[in-house]
Order: sequence, then C-alpha cells, then structure tokens
Amino acid sequence: IAVCGVSGSGKTSLAFDTLYAEGQRRYLETLSPSARQYLNQLPKPDADQITRIPPAIALRQNTSQRHFSSRGLESTAGIESGIQHYLRLLFSASGQIFCPNCEIPIAPQTPETVLAFIKSLPTEIRYQICYPITLGEQSLSEIIQELKQQGLNRIILNHEEYQLSDDAAAVLAQADARDEEILVVLDRLTTRSIDEQRILESLEFAFSESSGQAILLVMEPLENQATGIPFSIGQQQILRFDFSADLSCPQCPLEFAQPEPQLFNFYSPGGACSHCGGAGTVPTTTGTNTIEICSHCHGSRLNPSALAVRVNGHNIDQLGQLPVQQIPDWLEQFSKGLSESEAQPLTPVIREIRDRLSLMIELGLGYLTLNRTRSTLSSGEIQRTSLTSLLSSNLVNTLYVLDEPSSGLHPADCHRVISVLQKLRQLNNTLLIVEHDAAFIRAAEHIIELGPEAGKAGGEVIFAGPLEALKTSEISPTGRFLNSTETAPLKTEPGQPASDWITLTNATRNNLQSITVRFPLRQLCVVTGISGSGKSSLLEQTLFPLLAAQLSATRSSQIDAGSVSLSGADQIDEVILLDHSLTGQNPRSIPATYLNLFDEIRSIFAQTPDAWLRNLSPGHFSFNSKSGGRCPVCKGTGKIEIDLQFLADLTMDCQECHGKRYQRELLDIKYRKLNIAEVLELTVDEAFPFFRGQSALQKKLKQLKDVGLGYLPLGQPLPTLSGGEC
Repeated sequence: IAVCGVSGSGKTSLAFDTLYAEGQRRYLETLSPSARQYLNQLPKPDADQITRIPPAIALRQNTSQRHFSSRGLESTAGIESGIQHYLRLLFSASGQIFCPNCEIPIAPQTPETVLAFIKSLPTEIRYQICYPITLGEQSLSEIIQELKQQGLNRIILNHEEYQLSDDAAAVLAQADARDEEILVVLDRLTTRSIDEQRILESLEFAFSESSGQAILLVMEPLENQATGIPFSIGQQQILRFDFSADLSCPQCPLEFAQPEPQLFNFYSPGGACSHCGGAGTVPTTTGTNTIEICSHCHGSRLNPSALAVRVNGHNIDQLGQLPVQQIPDWLEQFSKGLSESEAQPLTPVIREIRDRLSLMIELGLGYLTLNRTRSTLSSGEIQRTSLTSLLSSNLVNTLYVLDEPSSGLHPADCHRVISVLQKLRQLNNTLLIVEHDAAFIRAAEHIIELGPEAGKAGGEVIFAGPLEALKTSEISPTGRFLNSTETAPLKTEPGQPASDWITLTNATRNNLQSITVRFPLRQLCVVTGISGSGKSSLLEQTLFPLLAAQLSATRSSQIDAGSVSLSGADQIDEVILLDHSLTGQNPRSIPATYLNLFDEIRSIFAQTPDAWLRNLSPGHFSFNSKSGGRCPVCKGTGKIEIDLQFLADLTMDCQECHGKRYQRELLDIKYRKLNIAEVLELTVDEAFPFFRGQSALQKKLKQLKDVGLGYLPLGQPLPTLSGGEC
C-alpha cells in the first residue's frame, strides 16, 4: 500500500501516528502489565474506529542521525543490520584462541591433553612432572613438613634441585626468597615406556594442588620443539612446558578471557579496548580538535582477548573489514569444516548470518564492510542497512510501516528495494509505504492519496484504489504525473561560465579511489551517482571538513587528511553543511525556536506598552525558561503526563493553561490583538502578513513559504513533523 500526496498533507500522521501507533498499542496490550511498564507506548490515536489491524513495525526517516550507545560509542553497519549480534554468538561458540605473540592455539589444559603431549615426544626423553607453589603466609619449614607428609621429597628452588630428606637445611637457607616460585617434583619418567595410569594420576594431583597448573620439565633438547621455555637446573639447560586449566599461553605470560558474546562487543566494558574505551580513536596529543587511530587496538575497538579469537583464520575485526560480498564464501568454508555434532547447535546462527548477508547483497550493499561506522555511510546506505535488520525478522501477518524507503537512493537502487519488499509481502505481511517515488507507487497494489493541499487544506483522502484507477482519476495530481499529462516545470536561468574553482586532489575517503575533482564557484553544482558511489564521502567527509579547517582558526578537521590537498578555499568566506539529519527531537523545540524566529517574536511582545508597564523582558515570554512566564504546572509544554502504573501513560492538555504553555499574566499581553500563544498557532502563511513591517522576521518566513512550508504552524512540536518537513 502506497500513501502519497503533497508534503504536509497528513501521510505521516495517518501511517505512523495512527495506524502504526494503534498496531503497536494493541500488540503491547497483549503483554503482561509488569512487562508493559518497561516499554515506551505511543498515545492512543484519535480515531473513532480502527479494525483488523495487525501488530506493527516501523522504519522512520531518521537515516542520517548518528546512533550512539549509552557510552557514546557510534554504531556500525554490522550492528545496524543485525549481523554483528550473530557473529558474536558464532565466535563465542566456535572461536579458537591464538596467542598473538607465539601464534599457538590456546585452550584449557587437562591431564588428558598433557598426556597426549607427552606421548608426542620422541623416545628416550627424560622428563619430570611438577607443580608450582609459593610460600604465601606459610614458612618454608611448614611447607617442607607438609610435602614430606604427602610423600614428596624433591623440589626445585632458585633453579636448584633439593631432596627434602637430605637437604632440608640447605633448603631452609633459601627462606629469604619468599617471592620465588617453588616447583614440587611429583614424578620422574622417560618416554621409553608410557605408563598412562601413573602419568594421569600425577597430572591430576598437580592440577588439584596448584589450582589448575602442571609443569613438564624435559631434560633433553628437542628437535622441532620450539614451544618450550628455556629453563635451567644447576648447570643443566632444559625445556619447561607450562599447562594450565585456565586460558593462558604456555610460552609467555599472556592470559585470555573465556569467549562469550559480550567479549566481542565494544559497547561492553568486558570487550572494549581499555585505552580508547571502544571508540577506536583517541584525541591527539597536539591539543587541537583532532583524533587519531588508537595505537592499542589499531581501530578495532576491541581488547586483546577478543582479537585473539579466530574462526576460520579470521578474528572478528578482520572479518568486519572484508566486503560483505566476500563473507558468504568465508561462512561456507567454515560450515564445511564442521562435524555433524558441531554444526547442529550453530545452524540457526549460521542461517541468520547467511540470510542477512544475502539481503544486504541483494540490496546492493555487497561492497560495504561491517565495520563501517554509521556516520561514514550515505543516507541511502543507512536506509538499506536498516531495512536489512527490519526485513530479516521473517515475521508473518505483520504491518510494516516504512517512511520513504526511496530516500537517498538512486533509481537503480530503488528497484532492488522494491524486489525485497515484494518478497516480504509474499509472507502474508502488509506493507504501508509513505512515498513520492513513481517506481514505488507503480509497484503498489493499493494507493491512498491525501490532499488536496498541505496543512489545514489537506488531510483528506482524495483517492484510494489500484494504480489503473489512479491514472484515470481526474482529481488526483499524482495520477496526472504518472500519466505524464502534467509536469512540474523548473525555473532555470542560464548561468555565467565558471571562472573560479575549488580543486580537491587525491581524495581517498571510504569508497573514493584517489580522485581529483573541481567544483565551480558561484554556480549550482550537482554531485550524482548510485548509492554508495562516494558522494557523501566526497562532500560531507572530505570537502566540508577540509574547507572548515582552512576557514576557521579554531575549528580543526577531524579526519586524517593524508595526501589529500585542497586549493581555491581562499576564494570563499564561509562553508555550511546541510545534510539529511533530522531537526531536534525535543518536544519543546518548535519551528519558531529552531529557525531563530522566536527571539524576535519575544522581543516584539516585550516592547508592547502592556509589557513595559509590567516590566516584562523577552525572557518572560519563553516557555523554556524557569524564570519566565511559562505555566508552572506543565512547565511550558502545554501537556501533562499521568502515570497509570501498569497502563500506558495518559497525555492530556494542561488544566491550568489549557494547552497554551503560559501563565495568564503573559496571555494578557497582546500584539495586534493576539497573545503570544495565539501567535504560535499561526501558520507561516498567516504569520507573514501579521508581522508586516518586521523585515527580519518576514525574510525568514518568506524562506519557509518558498520551500512549501507555508502551512506549518509556528508552534508545532518538531517531533511531530514528517521527514520531508524536517
């Protein structure tokens, strides 16, 4: 179902504030009261009757907002698509730890694994089975006495071997070496004859007495055995092999954490790099507002224990640096190497990863890497990455509400999205799409057009039916455009040939391939291309930061310029970035405050005779200031929220100010017969003649009228605006 119409005609109000809100509300009502109290519930829509609505899921148009965790860490493509969650499960279940220094596999040791190592040694090799102890609170004489009682009479201290029955006095002479490690010798054997029962008993005793540690001293040199630690007893050079029930390297002192999902999560303190806190970058030491790659994790954002875990030759960071289109081959190779017993518990995880990867590739995102941060993605890439997570849920009989899925997409990419949405519909789901794009409207089975105008002149259903009926409708502007019987002519004026240019050389950010680009000054320059071709990387992440750094002595670029060079910046005075980011989502923010209209409006009211008599300043007319004239009950919101405990919160107009936001004293002050609350209820079209003579105000209002927002009330909360209005 496609919902179309001019911007401001009520599409978002119908799709999200009514249908999605009711679908979600009814689903949440099926949960227990104790569960509902932890969920944010949307207010009940103002409708007489809504029937047969299924549970609803929504994807709003917030593509360019950067998503951060509670610790301020930015999201990635892998997290947004949901793939990263399943990769954490895979690595925690099947990962093999490798020591980064010694490049040997690390696993908890048992008596059986040590026995297997002994059996792998050459014949005629003498060895000793030992375990380590330290003095602790006991004296050396007390330890010697305990060892004798256990039938043990040989130890190694300070690289000298002592027999406790004969050399007790010599051992006691070493009593000042309290911090030295003492090795208790349990057995002395050779590999000529392997008595497995005897060896296992000694190893089990060693593990139990030393909290999971056993030491093997090999008395002869070994060929092709480079894993031992050089050790000496007296003048004899031997090899020492440490075995631990913990995850520690036998050759170096590194210890590793047990793999679990949170270990591979840089949002978690247990997985994040301790130096950068999981950000992957740190401020430079130069004191400027610049950042550099963390030297400890090298930008991976994870701690050494997480990076030591590998699956099929890759750790999770290395896998995240591969293009998405290469990961299915890696996953297939890994799956083939699993036994039936190993594959069975991993099948659901592998299937989820494979399905989401396939969907990303189908949506044209195969070139992305899972480690790409959200801020480096274009709006079209973010839109499709979010769609991957939404559409991979495999839900049935569900209402999906999408806000302009074509936003930021090249026409070549739109058909990919339409194809995926049609597959979702085949699972008996209902798709409600707010759209302007002709391709999406043509692909819909049912079309609802709202209008005929925006604002108060809109909000009516002017057409509802299939595409063929829309094309023949006489009252549908959309139908006439689809029939090509009506066009929207653009006013074009021939410009002067460019004489001055800004030149960007060797741009390599993200997808850019060391390109050189010239931008003409004092002209309208359009950068186009398919989604992901590098448009945002070129303009938002390369050109704009470099220009801002050169034009401002106090603001420095937060990118590594590398070999990128910029010329021609001296010909401009200022640079402004207008991206897809939505306006503020604070309910106290309104168009008048966001566009700096309200400061002038408050000053106008403060200059009225009544305000002068009452000594009211512009600050008194602010509904955000505690010292102003805002309503003390609702604190300037015009609404009060009633906590109904286990039921959804009830929002209603404030009974003190009746939704006006202000105290009665402030509402008595009028300018041209309207108080300030009534002025905020004016639309832009109504406010323009009302503020005649106020040239600064009218200039800003005219800009809103010129972009088609004349219907917008000055006091409408910004969170209620549609994506197009924002």
